[in-house]
Amino acid sequence: MFSIIRLPWRILTEFRHYKPQAVTFPSVWRWLGHFPRSLRYQMVRFLGNIIFISGAQTEQFLLQGNNTIISRLTAEGLGTRNIIYVAIDSPGSSSGVMLNLVRDRQNMLARGSRFLYPNDSDLMMRYTNELGSGAVVYVDDFSGSGDQFMKNRNRMAQFITGNFVEFFLIACICEEGKERLESQGLVPIAGLTHFKRDRPLHPDSTFFSTAIKQKLIDLADSMYAPSGLGHLDMAVMVILERNSPDNVPMFLRGSPSQTPFRGIFPRWGDLPVPHDGDSENARR
Repeated sequence: MFSIIRLPWRILTEFRHYKPQAVTFPSVWRWLGHFPRSLRYQMVRFLGNIIFISGAQTEQFLLQGNNTIISRLTAEGLGTRNIIYVAIDSPGSSSGVMLNLVRDRQNMLARGSRFLYPNDSDLMMRYTNELGSGAVVYVDDFSGSGDQFMKNRNRMAQFITGNFVEFFLIACICEEGKERLESQGLVPIAGLTHFKRDRPLHPDSTFFSTAIKQKLIDLADSMYAPSGLGHLDMAVMVILERNSPDNVPMFLRGSPSQTPFRGIFPRWGDLPVPHDGDSENARR
């Protein structure tokens, strides 16, 4: 009940900052209109349990986590000169943006740390050879299953020589991804861990009754079979201010191009492509 009471305040203070499409009272009302009347109260409850991570919170999580890593190294007699930060995707991706944020906010270049981007495998070998020991710190803002991270990390890790601990510095990681990384000997440093039990449409959650949960799962699957609950059916409830993950339920994102179902938290790629006339009007 408390989440429902707080929802109007969250729309006014948090959700309206969602970058791809601002969330407003009219947009929430329009979104609820997609659902049968018998389910609308449940959808208000569902929406009230969204975990919204603002840009400021993302920055706070990353900087606090970076301080944790530095403290661990200091305890081992090492310093910031022994840290190699790595973006795990293309320079314009969220990983590259988060890497640059940590670099600039905490002046890590001046403190002697080194920075790598995808395909810098030769530099990874050179830097780890020169240092001999320290930390390799991969940086991003969100990880779900860990699939994408492990794929990109494995490409770079084969060029690590010496004694290096591999950290994953991240604002939010899902329980599944955390377990997978830890099983591989990596150390996730996350501001928030998103547990399965905290996702109303996940089998581990008791948020909804079995009957209500199945109705909502069927609705999501009807929109985008076979992955109506998002990538790997993870039913994630985390929304980042810059974008939503691809493993949130489809009725949060909406139909591709937002037709016929208009989502409330669409990803950038879910939005309709503007026509030339629309772009010209926007410039005016």
